[in-house]
Amino acid sequence: MTDHLVAFEYGTGRVWGYIRARSSAEIIEVVPEVDVYDRPPSWMREGDVRLLRERAVYLSGSALDSILHRRTSAA
Repeated sequence: MTDHLVAFEYGTGRVWGYIRARSSAEIIEVVPEVDVYDRPPSWMREGDVRLLRERAVYLSGSALDSILHRRTSAA
């Protein structure tokens, strides 16, 4: 399993997270609502990446819900 950076665009912004999966193609198949990135965008700080990796979720049909829940519960 590898951590893959994903983003869910909700209109006026994005929610970022990491999903643990065998491949980005597998993520797109199971969670087509997210975009998968090869690397963090240049504006994202190392500390942000570290925090997102600590909150990585395993690929499942509810992976996006888990990322969204962790985002709102951390705020």
